[in-house]
Amino acid sequence: MAAKSKGGRHRLDADLAADLADFCSAHYRAPEKEIISAALREFIDRQLLLEPELRKRFDTARASRIGASSKVTLIKGGKE
Repeated sequence: MAAKSKGGRHRLDADLAADLADFCSAHYRAPEKEIISAALREFIDRQLLLEPELRKRFDTARASRIGASSKVTLIKGGKE
């Protein structure tokens, strides 16, 4: 199983980090987060389109994550 992302900052190798910094500067000083998000979204969408089996595994993983995070705890209400 792949490591779970905690939404934290990931380290890029030095050459890729330098390319990202240069690209952001050239791209109207776009924030790194914006460029990384756009690139990652495009990559994920393209891979899911090209690989139906990957899409099935992705959908299963998403359903599992959403199901796990959407558990509701009921609390018996009292009079206030």
